[in-house]
Amino acid sequence: MHQFSTRHSTMAVIFTAALLLASCKDSNTVSALDDIVFPAKNISYDNSVQPLFNIACTYSGCHDTKTFAGDLDLTGYSGIRQRFYDVVVVRDTNLSRLVWRIEGKFGLTPMPPTRLLTLNQRQGLKQWILEGATNTIK
Repeated sequence: MHQFSTRHSTMAVIFTAALLLASCKDSNTVSALDDIVFPAKNISYDNSVQPLFNIACTYSGCHDTKTFAGDLDLTGYSGIRQRFYDVVVVRDTNLSRLVWRIEGKFGLTPMPPTRLLTLNQRQGLKQWILEGATNTIK
């Protein structure tokens, strides 16, 4: 009986370690996230916002076209556009739930949960919202 519980415990540890390793992003993705730097103003959705969403939000399988975590698809502008007035309140960062989540306000789990965005990235998303959260190329 003792051998069974020891073997069982060992298998549980191996299984848990495998799950943790499988859920980790590779180092290339992490460094690519670090490479995304927003300008101070004139934020381009295509050049800054979507690349950030691609690496931080959709790569992990959370907000892609299959999973829709929180009923939110961040694979393209149309997905977030469908959630305006809920997730993004144009020109108002205080009422935008996207800002609440990336900053972990009101006791919410900060997004993305595996790695916080940089200060520049959080400020860049807020600036994009203040500028009208448009899909224009600048």
